[in-house]
Amino acid sequence: MNDARLTLPDELLLLGWDDERGRNKSHYNLPVLLGAASIVELVIREAVTVEGQHLQATQTRLDHRALDRVLSEIRDSKRRTIKTWIQRLGQHRWLRTAVLEELVEQSIVRDESSRVLGVFPWSRHPVADDARVTALRTHVADVLTRPEPIDDVRDAAIGGLVHSTGGSLIRRLVPREHRGVARKRAKELSKGEAVNAEVAKAIRHTNDAVMIAMAAAAGATAATTVGGS
Repeated sequence: MNDARLTLPDELLLLGWDDERGRNKSHYNLPVLLGAASIVELVIREAVTVEGQHLQATQTRLDHRALDRVLSEIRDSKRRTIKTWIQRLGQHRWLRTAVLEELVEQSIVRDESSRVLGVFPWSRHPVADDARVTALRTHVADVLTRPEPIDDVRDAAIGGLVHSTGGSLIRRLVPREHRGVARKRAKELSKGEAVNAEVAKAIRHTNDAVMIAMAAAAGATAATTVGGS
């Protein structure tokens, strides 16, 4: 699955997408995960480097709407840690919107957004290229369950990011009898041991940051629920 491979944020969005409803189906914080995937993608493309726990932009443009926006934010801002960037990116909807726009341009999803009662915006992006999305999900499921070592940096990265969803994507992608193996492989890949040192560092830091961001979000939701009860 090497020809015309999608970016990591593109792939991560599609893995948990409801093909017919055109919305996120899996139960995880999509904006946070898209931010993490974007950062790892930028490191793989050598558009940013990881210095300690901080990000430093080394390029200006990649001709990808979502990645260019993230790269611009990093380049034009003060130095921040990966954790801080993921928290910042997870607070905004523009990254999800930019990723969807890229997928619409590639005819992988369709934009059928509208306004309810002519007033309230309703976002809907059903899958248009079923074959390509199915092939992606099959490939990632194979990455998570095959016994052979992972030697592709993108496979290792997407596998590590799947671990950050807390099992949500594994339940969708992998048959029940193989989920134990898949969880173990995803956890191993989240440590970045299957890739070069720079990308490994990015994967480890992004996974740690995602876990913290999701725990914080869950705590805030719980506190709001308790406070409102």
